[in-house]
Amino acid sequence: MRYSRWGREIGEPASWVLGLAAITFALARPRNLLNPDFYKSPLMASIIIAFVAHELAHRQVSRAYGMRSEFVAYVPGLLLTLVSGFLPVVILAPGYVRTYVWGVGPKYRRAMLASVASGPATNIAIAIASAPLAYITRGPWLHGLMESLVWVNAWIAFFNLLPFPPLDGSKIVQLDRRLWIALFALSLVLLVIA
Repeated sequence: MRYSRWGREIGEPASWVLGLAAITFALARPRNLLNPDFYKSPLMASIIIAFVAHELAHRQVSRAYGMRSEFVAYVPGLLLTLVSGFLPVVILAPGYVRTYVWGVGPKYRRAMLASVASGPATNIAIAIASAPLAYITRGPWLHGLMESLVWVNAWIAFFNLLPFPPLDGSKIVQLDRRLWIALFALSLVLLVIA
């Protein structure tokens, strides 16, 4: 465990296990923790897929640009996620991807923009790819998964693109306002359609 200016953080691989466990608890709420059907639900699967894809996109794009990057579980965020399992509204904020930028200038600015935008862009891509599949898939579970993937990913993209710190949208607005407008508008359209 290490400290940041915001509190305690836990590095990989434990961060992934703790983050997913906190999300599962919050979504299951105490009443469904022992219900095996909950863990097989399309909604649960789509939220886990959307969360992991979002964070992995940030991490892997950063690494592709040669930056050091890892998912860190943030202890206050883990606690907030767990406590929200008892509240009417679930808050999923168990951690984030920390990226270390090694330089300054246009090259690093492009790398940072690609890294920050990759999370919501991945959610948008999953929503777009899942939409037509929701119409052609057969079987209640698979059809439910495709429908859930559309609106869960649209919602996560929209929320993360809000231009308020520490969300991705606030960073994208600073780096490339036109890209932010395009991504935000697309996420909003997908959210309305979903």
